[in-house]
Amino acid sequence: MSSLIKRMAHVGLHVPDIEASVGWATTVMGLREVERSDGVSYLTHADCHHSLQFYESDRSALDHIAMEAHDEAALADLTRRLRDAEIEIVSEEPQELGIERAIRFRGPDGHLIEVFTGMDEAGPIHTGAGVQPRKFGHPTLTCPDTGPTRRLFEEVLEFRLSDVIGDGVLAFLRCHPEHHGIGLQKGEPGLNHYAWEVESLAELGRLGETLARNGGRFIWGPGRHGAGENLFTYHFDPAGCVVEYYADMYKIWDERTYVPGQWSIDDHQGQNLWGPTTPHELMVAATPLAQAVGAGS
Repeated sequence: MSSLIKRMAHVGLHVPDIEASVGWATTVMGLREVERSDGVSYLTHADCHHSLQFYESDRSALDHIAMEAHDEAALADLTRRLRDAEIEIVSEEPQELGIERAIRFRGPDGHLIEVFTGMDEAGPIHTGAGVQPRKFGHPTLTCPDTGPTRRLFEEVLEFRLSDVIGDGVLAFLRCHPEHHGIGLQKGEPGLNHYAWEVESLAELGRLGETLARNGGRFIWGPGRHGAGENLFTYHFDPAGCVVEYYADMYKIWDERTYVPGQWSIDDHQGQNLWGPTTPHELMVAATPLAQAVGAGS
């Protein structure tokens, strides 16, 4: 496992209607708004300060993804590694509320990546509304060629490869026993989806009912991925970003014996053991990078 990265923490998204996005997150997704400052809403699923950020903007875009380092020594080690690899460090100070120390750097395709230590706590963990996740799970980034970003995660951040679908079409990497903490998918630079873990299939069913009551729908699922073995559903949020809710993901406890899976893009089982493969509207979904659409970062 990575000696640098403790967990995947959150994504920051630019949204064209922040009230609609916050309303959806608190009504459907079971999150709660901790605070709002300078046009940024900080939302949480539990007792951490935030696991999702919305930036008031004129369009949808990905601002950044964030991970928590194991400790300050790991953060310092990562900073040295980035400099040695000549990777652009954008900031070495926190750029958001609720965290003590942070660095931000850009991946090879322009993705802004934050690694931090010391997040504030935020009080009660249950809202009673929507379908509250157990944790933030992962983002899946889109890249014209997944190879360079995959090398960044493997060689600098110490992630390990879990599975590949197609010839670099989709790669899954992990920083802890859970099958993947990051997904990399071929596409224009941006975000394909962000994902939350829930307890069970029953919670995914409850999400379907909650979506229906609020004018939403699943665009894929429920199903079970072959790569990762997790139960899954996907839906669009009001800003047009894809949200995955999943349960029962495979965990890799023995690094000595695990061999990464290689799935053919033509084999439906890698994508879905139970039914149809990825629908076109999800396959081509990509929330663009903020700097690519002039939304700032």
